[in-house]
Formats: sequence, structure tokens, C-alpha cells
Amino acid sequence: MFKMARLLTFGGLGLAISSFLGLMARQLPPLSAGMWTIFLILAAIVFVAYFAGPLLDAYFGWQEDTTLGIAIGIAGTYILGGAIGWLIS
Repeated sequence: MFKMARLLTFGGLGLAISSFLGLMARQLPPLSAGMWTIFLILAAIVFVAYFAGPLLDAYFGWQEDTTLGIAIGIAGTYILGGAIGWLIS
């Protein structure tokens, strides 16, 4: 139960931060370029997790594809929060 609460807390925090960044990026154009930069970094992390994920999962003793799932979850949260922030203003 505590792991789920921690996961939801981190998810909500990530959604709030990316939503704020999306809101600010609509008002300040330099932040829009920063949002694209963060998105490209997250896309690269997902790409690396696709290939190096099994090695990291074995090293940390996690279930199969945990690293890839975490990377996709973080990227998805960022995309969703950024879109919400962009569309609200």
C-alpha cells in the first residue's frame, strides 16, 4: 500500500511540474524550446531503456521490463502534463 501511495505521489508531482512547465511555455517562448529539449532527452532515455533495460533489471534485481516501464511512464506523464498546461492557458 505504501509503494502505491509513493508511486501516486511521484506521479502527481510529475504531472503538476510538467503541467506548470507547459503553462509557462505557452507564455514564454524560450521555455517552449526547453520543453522540447526535455522531451528529446526523455525519448532518448526510453530508447536506451529499450536496449539496456534487461541489463539494468538484472543488476537491480527487478522484474523483466521494469526499467522500460518506468521510462515510458515518466515520458508519458511529462507529455500528458505538458499538454494539459499548454491547453489550459
